[in-house]
Amino acid sequence: MADPAIPPAELPEGFAPVDHTADVGLRVWATSLKGLFLQAARGLGALLTDPQTVRAREQFLLEVQGLDLEELLVAWLNEILYRAEADHLVLGAFEDLRIAREEDQYRLEAVGIGERRDARRHPVRVAVKAATYHNLKIRPAADGRYDLTIIFDT
Repeated sequence: MADPAIPPAELPEGFAPVDHTADVGLRVWATSLKGLFLQAARGLGALLTDPQTVRAREQFLLEVQGLDLEELLVAWLNEILYRAEADHLVLGAFEDLRIAREEDQYRLEAVGIGERRDARRHPVRVAVKAATYHNLKIRPAADGRYDLTIIFDT
């Protein structure tokens, strides 16, 4: 995981765990919206298991929609959680992530790269149930960077 002692100004993109009463959170920062969604997914993956143990064996298409960027981010992270639970996937990388605005909603498509979970190589770090909307706001700062905290139910 990213070093929480290193402030976002020192790293252009990253994530760090944050303390939250009874749940777990991630602080995520990036220089672009696409980077923000990628870092959030990487951070979630690092909460679930050690990303260094995930091999690039298969590719999986991931698609979600949301009425706004917050709903899109929560749907994105919950899709990753769903795939981990239902399909026993661990994803270590993401490619071809695209975010598009379509009429009255946003759409995200990406390719997740990983493998089926092997309990010996992929021990669960945190049993995350769902991404939440708790105080979630996605807005660029004056310098165009993004910085947010997302809370997960555990």
